[in-house]
Amino acid sequence: MAGLIRAPKPVVVPPQPAPPMPEPNPITATQAAEVARTETRASARQGIQGTIATSARGVLTPLPLALTRKSLLGE
Repeated sequence: MAGLIRAPKPVVVPPQPAPPMPEPNPITATQAAEVARTETRASARQGIQGTIATSARGVLTPLPLALTRKSLLGE
């Protein structure tokens, strides 16, 4: 039986040549300085306010008595 059925030969596809790389646009010193300034402004704008998400009430203001929870001891 093994002689009756043969697997087809694999099709060999030649590799395509890579497309040419586009030449990068040269960045002038003024453009590089502008990019650095905008990145610095964006990071300064974030600051601590961008990392801590609290309400206007703040973290240290105590909650109203109606919203207090029982402790694990059942008080």
